[in-house]
Amino acid sequence: MTILIRGGHLLTMDDAIGDVPGGDLLIDGSTIVSAGPSNPGAQADEVIDATGMIVLPGFVDTHIHLWQTVLRGLASELWHGEYFTSVLPYRSRFRPEDVYAGGLAGGRELLGNGVTTALDFCHCIATPRHSDMAVAGLIDSGIRGVHGYSLRDKPPGHFTSHDQRLADAVRVQEGLGHDRVSLMLALSDLETVDLATSAKEVAFARERGLGMTIHSNYAGQITAMHEAGLLGPDLVPVHGNVVTDDEIRMLADADATLSSTPAVEIGLGSSFSIVRRAVKLGLRVGWGCDIVTYTDADLLGQMRLGYQLTCYLDSEEERSQGRDGRRRPGIPTLTAREVLRMATVYGARALGLSARIGSLTPGKEADVILVKGGSLADPAAHVLMQCNGRDVDTVLVAGEVRKRAGQHVGLDPERSGALIDAARAHVLAEFPSHD
Repeated sequence: MTILIRGGHLLTMDDAIGDVPGGDLLIDGSTIVSAGPSNPGAQADEVIDATGMIVLPGFVDTHIHLWQTVLRGLASELWHGEYFTSVLPYRSRFRPEDVYAGGLAGGRELLGNGVTTALDFCHCIATPRHSDMAVAGLIDSGIRGVHGYSLRDKPPGHFTSHDQRLADAVRVQEGLGHDRVSLMLALSDLETVDLATSAKEVAFARERGLGMTIHSNYAGQITAMHEAGLLGPDLVPVHGNVVTDDEIRMLADADATLSSTPAVEIGLGSSFSIVRRAVKLGLRVGWGCDIVTYTDADLLGQMRLGYQLTCYLDSEEERSQGRDGRRRPGIPTLTAREVLRMATVYGARALGLSARIGSLTPGKEADVILVKGGSLADPAAHVLMQCNGRDVDTVLVAGEVRKRAGQHVGLDPERSGALIDAARAHVLAEFPSHD
């Protein structure tokens, strides 16, 4: 089937093509065939009128815990380390079907907000069935999902050894069987294991050709990984708020990509100079929503907050140096277009998918969103500063329409809502204080 998206402002994120005002995007099956000036004579099985809209690649969320969709809002007023003692213990009560409910509803929410790909850091795997159902939730939601199989020894359950978890990761990789879902390893947090165990996990991942992601929340962890030869382009460290400039250079030299989740990082008490420092020192950054127990799954909101915080830090430095904040090379650190590049091109690269998604390049898969226009801003600035999920009109994943005219396609909201209600009732029944 062919689809012609006609007459929109193509924000292709492909430097060779650039922007195409009033352009056409032609899709054949799952693949982008052409992106260029409008051709009034072009024909397709379906024509989507994009007049007045901005057409761009779907966003990539590089860090989210979808199982927590079941417990939405539980952590909304928590402070600093309270999250670890107030939310994570609930994992022990999750059944496989509860993890499925979180992936299904969470994936649907992301799609509605223009996110077509997400790395689900799934640290709620008590049994092999939990992992299977997390994958099933991603598949059934319609999103392009990366199952981040957690190697942590929590929650307790089926697995009695680290080697059992590694063996199960092999089982998952060999049994995926779906082109829209892939696998990465979510490494054990460095503060919970010794460096030898981390090295074993990294070696295992590289032997299997798997990308990796890891929480980076404590000082010195990146240096330790660097000295052990564990950094690389296949690693996505998350947060990194305490990393030094030297550690940023280590990550940049290793061609890694950092995932930043602004709302959670500042809301739970971290500093937020990391994005500004990373950009200035040449480290790629992607965006993530992280925990929907604290915030919503609106990646545009994360992007906007990260941009505004970075502008604020630019202004603080200018004031501290006695300057009046005039625009000059390198100030402000970020542009709207660079923020969108982080959410598309860099996100795809972080997840090992840059050959398939991240730009509206002919030959890539058709992960595409249409966003309502209408402001006087540059199209990139309009998307970043004027829009949210309600402005995302149409979403396609691999050429399949998942949202049309603001409404989800192919997923029953009543079913996903009922599954969330049942999962929440089960989990909270074990914790009466939250009834």
